[in-house]
Amino acid sequence: MSNQPLVISISEAASLLGLTKEQLYELTRERSRVRSAHPIPFLRLGKRIAFRRESLEQWIAKLEGEKAVEL
Repeated sequence: MSNQPLVISISEAASLLGLTKEQLYELTRERSRVRSAHPIPFLRLGKRIAFRRESLEQWIAKLEGEKAVEL
C-alpha cells in the first residue's frame, strides 16, 4: 500500500497540472464541464473539491490522444 493519499487537494492538483487554482476551479464549474468533450474528473467532498492523481493522469492522456487525432 502506498503512503500517498487517495485524493489530492485543489492546490496540489493545480501544481501537478501547471495551472492556477482559479483556472482549475473554472474547469470544475458546471458550465465548463458541459462545454468540454473531456470534463476534468473531480470529487466533491462536502464543500471541498478533491482529485485522484491517477484520474488526472488518465484525463491528460485522453486530451493528448484527442490532439493527436485532430492533427
